[in-house]
Amino acid sequence: MNKRFFLLLVMALLVFACGDAGYEADVSKTIDIDPIAVDIEVPALAVGQLVPETPPIDVNTGTIDIGDNDFSDYLSDAELFTINFINYTIDGFPAGSSADLELDVSISINGGADQPLLTIIVPDAQNNVTDVTLYDKNNPGNVNQGTINQLESAIQNGDAFEMNITMTGRDVTLQTQQVNFNLVFAFDVTARIQLVD
Repeated sequence: MNKRFFLLLVMALLVFACGDAGYEADVSKTIDIDPIAVDIEVPALAVGQLVPETPPIDVNTGTIDIGDNDFSDYLSDAELFTINFINYTIDGFPAGSSADLELDVSISINGGADQPLLTIIVPDAQNNVTDVTLYDKNNPGNVNQGTINQLESAIQNGDAFEMNITMTGRDVTLQTQQVNFNLVFAFDVTARIQLVD
């Protein structure tokens, strides 16, 4: 019996840390962003042919306000927000067509100037890649950490933001003149919450 009580006490200490005004706890959530509809088009004469590069197109997430739903209960008590992961999924790229996608991703906070996040190549979009890690706080790669820091501060302050993406198709072969698919992003975010005694 004493061993069980000790185990429960140790687990509680791992979850909660004593703070100045009570206890702190970490609350993590995965925030799914509405899918971004994307169209890639080639000239009619190029259907079924390899196109080395398509003209860039601009797409965005629209306004994202995490406080509207996902963390609305925690914003007033949160001391810190940390972005753990950003993932992406290519959904619905049609079979029989193929493309590599170059994504130039930036963040705009409260309608302000774009802050560069990163540029990546998504190989073989036709394979409908799922939950690929774009950013990992423990291994950030070539992600602009300054933009991540600004985004974490924006979430902490309850500010809205947008993801803006300039996308270029590379080595594209389409079986129709235009293909449609969705680009889906998800954020894994942790809020450090101050719990009052």
